[in-house]
Amino acid sequence: MSRNSRNRSFPYRIAFVLACAAAAFAQSGCANMKQTSSSGQRDHYTFTPTFSIEDPQFRRSLDSVGNVMVGGNSAVLLENGDDLFSAMLKDIREAKVSVDFEVYIFMPDEAGKLFAGAFIEAAHRGIQVRLLVDALGGKLKELSKGMEAAGVICESYRPASHFPIGGRRSHRKLVIVDGRIGYTGGFGIDKRWLGNARDKTEWHDAAVRVEGPVVAQMQAIFSEDWTFTTGEILAGDTFYPKTEQTGAMQAQAIKSSKGDASSLPQMLYFMAIQSARTSIHIQNAYFLPDDLIRTALMAAVERGVDVKVMVPGTHIDVPMVRLASRHDYGPLLRAGVKIYEYQPTMLHSKTAVVDGMFATIGSINFDSRSKSTNAEESLSFYDRSFAALIEAMFQRDLKLCQEVTYEAWRKRGAAARFKEFFSGLFEPYY
Repeated sequence: MSRNSRNRSFPYRIAFVLACAAAAFAQSGCANMKQTSSSGQRDHYTFTPTFSIEDPQFRRSLDSVGNVMVGGNSAVLLENGDDLFSAMLKDIREAKVSVDFEVYIFMPDEAGKLFAGAFIEAAHRGIQVRLLVDALGGKLKELSKGMEAAGVICESYRPASHFPIGGRRSHRKLVIVDGRIGYTGGFGIDKRWLGNARDKTEWHDAAVRVEGPVVAQMQAIFSEDWTFTTGEILAGDTFYPKTEQTGAMQAQAIKSSKGDASSLPQMLYFMAIQSARTSIHIQNAYFLPDDLIRTALMAAVERGVDVKVMVPGTHIDVPMVRLASRHDYGPLLRAGVKIYEYQPTMLHSKTAVVDGMFATIGSINFDSRSKSTNAEESLSFYDRSFAALIEAMFQRDLKLCQEVTYEAWRKRGAAARFKEFFSGLFEPYY
């Protein structure tokens, strides 16, 4: 064979090797696909409800996915850093007893310095401040010295692995002030979350500030990671003061941990999708649903449900995730699921609203790591007024999106197809 012939055949050999790898990968997971994930956690379920989201039976059934849903809460939806950071910093500066702060990304940039300064000031006032950052995502560097000197307790969740895309990480975003005020969402402490999504340097994200009995559930999730990391048990009024009703919203905190026998987020989303009768509107940064969720979304369309999914466009921070996601668009689009790509900047929100009544917001993505590997958490609300806030945000963002049509997806070139196929091989690690 000539050198030119070998060069011409090289791409085909590469494609053949990758195809074999894909086949082996698929075979390795095939035996357990219908029952458990590769971690041994059950992630395939059956649920064929005769009731809708609005039926009280659905509300009561939500108690099966971890924490029970409790009433008496109030919540505020916060969009982007301008809203979120100003609210969080204000509550930290007004804290009377304690600040518990857990986040995946914490960088020593403009955003990190803002929060480090607020933590130091609170500690000087005698407030107990605990900061837990993931060892892979958090980079406190020089900020840790100043905080620790002031009395802030800084800890890292699990040592970072030599294999950076593997391992069990804490992807949770939790802020609890005085055991009475809680925050969660998709945020990180990083300059990318500063601003108001005015251009591609300012990410678009959503978070929630909540008061009421559900904050105790959020505190318990933080305490799980804190005790695992340090051995310190958090108890008493400092962390669990007597709960007071602050509104009429029903809410629950949902968590995901690698050691769980079942994937609670998978159960929650599947139950909501199966019970939907009018609309399912999902906004998610990393949309890589498995066969169970894809099939449920397509079945919902067949029932007459308006299913819309909003994902990042070209400004996504991990392009391979977008490519892997697009690889599986075909059946969804053909079935009538509408997919939209957000254009102005990176879309990092993790929200869903179903039938204008049930809504979720937090750190959980539609990917395998969120379901079965990472420590994650979200809040779910059974409240029409809060669902309306998320729905209104979704509709505003929809005007800044480009719809992905089946015809355009089908006509994408061979290069795009190959990149999507290749990216899909790494889907379990995203």
